[in-house]
Amino acid sequence: MEAKTTTTPLITIIIPVYNIKKYLHDCIESILSQTYQNLEIILVDDGSTDGSEKFVDDYAKSDKRIKVVHQKNMGLSGARNTGLKHTTGKYVTFVDSDDRIEPSMIESLFNALTESHADVSICSFKEIYPNGKIKGFSHNYPKQVFTTEQALANMLQENGFMVSATMKLFPTSYFKDIKFPINKLHEDVGTTYKLIMKAKTIVFIPNEYYIYVHHDNSIINQTFDERKFDLIELTDQMCDDIDQHYPNLKDVTNERRMRARFSVLRQIPLNHPKTKEIVDYLKNHQEFITNNEKATKIDKFALRLALINPKLFQITYRLFK
Repeated sequence: MEAKTTTTPLITIIIPVYNIKKYLHDCIESILSQTYQNLEIILVDDGSTDGSEKFVDDYAKSDKRIKVVHQKNMGLSGARNTGLKHTTGKYVTFVDSDDRIEPSMIESLFNALTESHADVSICSFKEIYPNGKIKGFSHNYPKQVFTTEQALANMLQENGFMVSATMKLFPTSYFKDIKFPINKLHEDVGTTYKLIMKAKTIVFIPNEYYIYVHHDNSIINQTFDERKFDLIELTDQMCDDIDQHYPNLKDVTNERRMRARFSVLRQIPLNHPKTKEIVDYLKNHQEFITNNEKATKIDKFALRLALINPKLFQITYRLFK
């Protein structure tokens, strides 16, 4: 059923755009096809040079809900922050310009929010790979209404949803004093948990409404970038903050610290000066996994491999990716 624009609040969708023309049509069409119609769609052209900048201008002519903002290149965080400056909706969500969303995503997130009297709503997602393989992420988790502590724990353990700022509907007011960190990879790690901590009640629906599209230009497929160490830095900051406010979650945050290092170790050249630093951390903090009830069997296996032979760790990851 189509949502009535006269009785529903304005919801803003922010889409950063940078040299991604090939995927823009599918992304924008998936948003224009939403059953929830009272939308403000902000396309932030982040200094594109491949024709994306003209493409979004042309699209804006076709639907009055679309706003386009052009700026010099500032990265994903800078584009999102710019979008937030132009946001007038009561609620806001984010969609990456090479991804898509199912037609009922926004309406379902809004309905879950209002029906549960929650502050934030979250849905699950599925991944589509270049070979056509589709991988779901909901893993049969049920619809749940969380306290702040419960939501943080489930997010960090990736129980149906992740730290990504996408797939979530936030009150725009939450961003009054929260911004995405500039010039950082994994910017969501430094941001989303702060937004969750502002909420008293968070509702999760397991529907896989967000479609994450893997392709050759995805960050995870790029060659090693020194900024990938941002994941460790931002994860430690996040975990320190959560530990301070929710000390009962230390088993969860300790596991997350180790996972961040696993993630970097699987990509880093083994002759890199920081490889030993990462392995030493895993060795010196192995109790974060070995004595942790929250740690998975995969984490325990990964730890053993990393400590025995980092090269074997990397090969095994590539085989089972």
